[in-house]
Amino acid sequence: MSSCEKEKLAEEAKIEPPVRAYVITARIDKKGTNSASEGVAVLKGSYDEQSKAFSYSIEYENISPALITLRSGIKGSAGEMIREIYKSDGQVLSKQPLTGSLTLTPLQERNLLKGLWFIAINTNSSASPEISGSLTLKQK
Repeated sequence: MSSCEKEKLAEEAKIEPPVRAYVITARIDKKGTNSASEGVAVLKGSYDEQSKAFSYSIEYENISPALITLRSGIKGSAGEMIREIYKSDGQVLSKQPLTGSLTLTPLQERNLLKGLWFIAINTNSSASPEISGSLTLKQK
């Protein structure tokens, strides 16, 4: 009888953990940048562990973006560039929301799930980001 129980335990240990999907949000404002900007933005997105697909939508107001980047790093750091979402070519960005997607590498996925990703929005008036915000994940 005890041998049957051991086989059962071994089978249970081999069960794969469930694949998770996440809802991602970021409130983007001047708090993280020490600027006087009145600009605000919101990122809404999703991430699926199985497909490694990260998709996003960004809406902003009271700011004219020159550069929008996704970055990875600890709070208060300049962080490492993950992806340039938008770069101005001198034209005023009129289409909102900005949308896009990317497939993550294992390192990018690990940093996203650890909460190390943030978004930074620069304008032409400043070399450093005018507003920024951390991405937060909530399991679906």
